[in-house]
Amino acid sequence: MNTEKNGHPPDERRILVVSDTHGSLPDRICDIAADTVLHAGDIGDDRILTALHCFETVHAVRGNTDTALPELPETVRADIGGVRFFLVHNLTAPHRLLPENRREITGSRPRLVVFGHTHQPLLREEEGILYLNPGSLGRPGVDGAPTYAVVTVAGGAVRKVEICDAATHLPVFSWP
Repeated sequence: MNTEKNGHPPDERRILVVSDTHGSLPDRICDIAADTVLHAGDIGDDRILTALHCFETVHAVRGNTDTALPELPETVRADIGGVRFFLVHNLTAPHRLLPENRREITGSRPRLVVFGHTHQPLLREEEGILYLNPGSLGRPGVDGAPTYAVVTVAGGAVRKVEICDAATHLPVFSWP
């Protein structure tokens, strides 16, 4: 891990969470202090994934418009810094989970569920699970501002989540 670039303690992991890039990334995306990227689908093409490899690790899932990326999985389950996550493009909403997603979440009990598709940022905690939609980074969401999220993990726990405006890089929502 490059602590000079990332500017955080070595036991801390920062995760850049993006979705719905649709073939476009903001300039200087690689300047965001993060180790890992979670891309929740509607990527666009291989150029986007290649550009994101300025980060240590990239996890990505196929979205409904990713016909050019058939090799990508529909879901990813893994741990980052001791925090289990579940990554999917179309979750629907935490209160109306697709049946296959409900089975995955019930079976693996992630701390963090990341999804996209709606282009609307959302962060909600239900029954000990954080549901995070970073909004759309490539096409403006309903409110017109492209957004992304940064999740800070340390000591096997989620310490902080910020949903940021992609133009200003300032948080528009923080948790806790």
